[in-house]
Amino acid sequence: INFENGCGYCMAGHTVPARGAKAPEDAIQAIRAGVPIADPRLEALRNVVQARGVTRGHVGDAVVDQFIAAGFTRHQVLEVIQAIAVKVISSYTNHVVHTPNDAFMAKTAWQRPALAAA
Repeated sequence: INFENGCGYCMAGHTVPARGAKAPEDAIQAIRAGVPIADPRLEALRNVVQARGVTRGHVGDAVVDQFIAAGFTRHQVLEVIQAIAVKVISSYTNHVVHTPNDAFMAKTAWQRPALAAA
């Protein structure tokens, strides 16, 4: 959702602990670029988050069904919605106050890339 919100502070900040948690680098780079993730389970998660952000929650059953088929639960659909709500507050605040990146984010600075028209 940080990508959809265009929050450079959040994208830079969350890249560091993602790497620390040993998240796959190709998945991190895909998220930062706004492109599909090769891992089907992570892609299902990225897709449900992106769809909810883009459609303001109106994703349709196919996206939820894909998420569940990837091994997630209906309860986790609600957790995604909760996480999106928190990130909207955080991202929008960062946009308004122009939060500067912290020193630990120097190597992970981010700006939302221009995506090719579909």
